[in-house]
Amino acid sequence: MAWFERPQPEMGTEGDVVWRRIVAIVIDVVLIGVVSSAITGILGQIRLAFLGSLLGLLIGFGYYIYLEGTYGQTIGKMTLDIVVVTEDGDPIEYGPAAIRTVLRIVDALPAFYLIGIVAVLVTDRKQRLGDIVADTVVVRAGETAGMR
Repeated sequence: MAWFERPQPEMGTEGDVVWRRIVAIVIDVVLIGVVSSAITGILGQIRLAFLGSLLGLLIGFGYYIYLEGTYGQTIGKMTLDIVVVTEDGDPIEYGPAAIRTVLRIVDALPAFYLIGIVAVLVTDRKQRLGDIVADTVVVRAGETAGMR
């Protein structure tokens, strides 16, 4: 699979990727945390730590919306060969990516993505709340469109 190209989904594999999704979240959170911490640290030295925190939040939201809306994958998902698509298997766009991202706030409650994990475990298509509202699923990634 090529990085930074939208892969073809392997529909019907939602149940096979639950652990991959969890590891992908960890990778993404670490990446966002490192970048956000660096920015906050730099701006904190010039007494603008609040601005750094705000930028970190915007970077986090932008990271998910841009990468999922453009490629169907974040870096964590690319690493684990999974992709977000519509329930019909079509590529998601920025709107559904934004819905999924905003609802991460709820899915992450009360801690460690507990609501999201429970939702994934009890739904037939292994969807967290953000997926249900955005009509998306996470499946295995196949070949990229350019490789066919």
